[in-house]
This record gives sequence, structure tokens and C-alpha cells, in this order.
Amino acid sequence: MLRMYTDPKGEAYKQVIDLAIENSECFVFGYKMGDLPRENQRYQNVLEELKPYLMKTIVIPDNQMEKITEMREAYRSHAFYCSGTYYFYKSCEESGLLLKKFAGSLSDWIFPNLPEDLCFLTKDGEDYLYSVVHERMYGINVTENEAVELMDQITGLFIEIKAHRDFNRLLDDAIKQKTDRLYISGYRLKKLPDRIRELTELRWLEIFEQDLYQLPEALFELSKLESLKIMTADLESIPESIGKLKKLKELQISCASSDRPDSTWRMKSKEEISLHRIPPEIGELEHLEQLTINYTSIYELPIELEKLRCLRSLHIVSCMIDEEPAFLQRMKQLEYINVSRNSILESLALNKNKMD
Repeated sequence: MLRMYTDPKGEAYKQVIDLAIENSECFVFGYKMGDLPRENQRYQNVLEELKPYLMKTIVIPDNQMEKITEMREAYRSHAFYCSGTYYFYKSCEESGLLLKKFAGSLSDWIFPNLPEDLCFLTKDGEDYLYSVVHERMYGINVTENEAVELMDQITGLFIEIKAHRDFNRLLDDAIKQKTDRLYISGYRLKKLPDRIRELTELRWLEIFEQDLYQLPEALFELSKLESLKIMTADLESIPESIGKLKKLKELQISCASSDRPDSTWRMKSKEEISLHRIPPEIGELEHLEQLTINYTSIYELPIELEKLRCLRSLHIVSCMIDEEPAFLQRMKQLEYINVSRNSILESLALNKNKMD
């Protein structure tokens, strides 16, 4: 079983449904929230149109772990992990057409509009294709060679393979498959290649590379990016170009982070961290909802933060700021503010030292 980096969408979803129908005996999804949502008309329409292909329904009552265990033993599938009502449907061309009619991606199969977590089972009762949407988990039961062939055939199907241990191969396939999500870690990168700009559909990017010190201008050409998370040992700066990411909703930066800590690795003191300011261009991120920056030598906040009308959470800790600036109190939309010199762990350690 190989993991998929993201769920296929649009035309790729349709091709994957055809592939799964061909290689499975049935598909299953369910309602896992208690009573059926009879008031949701779309949900009921799906059940009604699929009724001719219904093979069976299994109900797992609340607090019956033995029933869940029994289902897991009978079906080696990701589908059965909690109580709920599970529907089994025959895999055939007609039922596949309905799956393509009602959804445009695997992640569409989620309450309240649709039954949850579409999974296809082989005649042996194991997953051929699975999805656990709330956890963004997707996978397909193919070999490495089959995965490579499928990615050549279906643009938008991005499967994790061993060859992706090479960063250039990972980037090649990410660009080719037009992925919207990418996690980069463990490649010992000291810089990101300018080719990063070719990930034109990217909406979510997380980078955990301790040797990454500079962020290239190409990174800020990813105009569809909504979430950017960076963890590294030290960061030179947040470039002024951050203001180009007009659709960004979440920005997280953590220094003093190591993706491969060992006995020789030493965390710098906050005073040694190069990142010492937030550029005023941060105020141009009109859709930003969450801003988190941890363990830096930042000593003040730019007043341009006040322009962020969508900002709900501000978390600037383990920095060099002694007190919250007054302008934050004018930002009435802020639901959470934590601007402090120490993190919770550092504060606990300091208090312990005082008591000792």
C-alpha cells in the first residue's frame, strides 16, 4: 500500500475512480456521527441514487470496540476505525459514474454533504484505494513500478515512492503532477532551488530542513499558497517579498529546529538567531488568519500588523520582545494573542529555577 501525497482532483479523480472500480469488488463509505442526517437533502440523494448497487449495511454502535476489531479482522481496510453506519456498494461502471457525478475529489467525501471516507475493497477484503479525509490520508495498493506507470498516465496522481528520497526526483514529480500540497524534510537542503516556482498549484507547503538559512525569491512567486510552514535551525530573514503571497492564510516559522538531532548538534541562543525582524510587508497579507513565529531575536513588531483584518491568532514567542505593543489592543478581531520573551517551557524552567 503506497501513500498518496494528496487526493487526486478533477479529471485525475475521474480516472482514479475508473481504475478503482476495475480493481475492486465493492466500495464502502459511511456516516460516523450518530443519527443519519436526514435533513441534508444532498446526502439523502446520494444514498437514494446508489441504492440499486447497495450490497449491505453494517452498523457499529457506540462503545463497541470489539465490533470495530471484528470489522478490521474481516476487512483489512482504513474504512473501519470508529462507530457508525457503513454502506457497501457493488463496484461497476454504473456506480462509478455516480461517484464521479457527486464528487470531484476524494476529499469531497465528508460529512455533512456526503458519506465519509470512500474506500475500495478487493475480493479479499483489503483496500485497493482508501481515504481518511479528516486526516488527509490517501493510499493505493499498487507496486512501485505500477505507481510510476500510473503517474505517467494520470496527471494529478502523486504517489509516494522510494525514488522520492532524491529531492530532485520528488520535485520533478511534484511539478509534473501539479500537486497542491508538499512536505519537504530530511534532504539536508541548504537552499531551495529556483524551480520551486514551477509548483504553480501549490496551496500548502511545509519545510523542515535545519540547514535552510535563506528563502529564495522564487518561493514568493507561488501565488496560490495558503499555508507556509518553515522549521529550521536558523533563518537569515523573512524577505520583503512575503507580501506577494496574497492568498496566504497561515504562516509559521520556527527556528532552533533540527530534523536530525544528534550529540553534535547545538541549538543557538535566541540572541544568536539571525531572524531579528518582521518586515512591514507582512501587512500586505490581507487574508492572513494565523501568524506564528517561534524562537528568534525579533525585538519589535511592525505596526503594519494592524492592517491584517483577517488575523485571528498571533503567536510570537521565545523572542526579544518584553511586552505586547499597544496597537495589538486595537485589533479587535484577534481571538488569541501570545507575544512573550519565553515559551511556556522556558517560563516553567525559569520558575523552577527561582523556586530552587
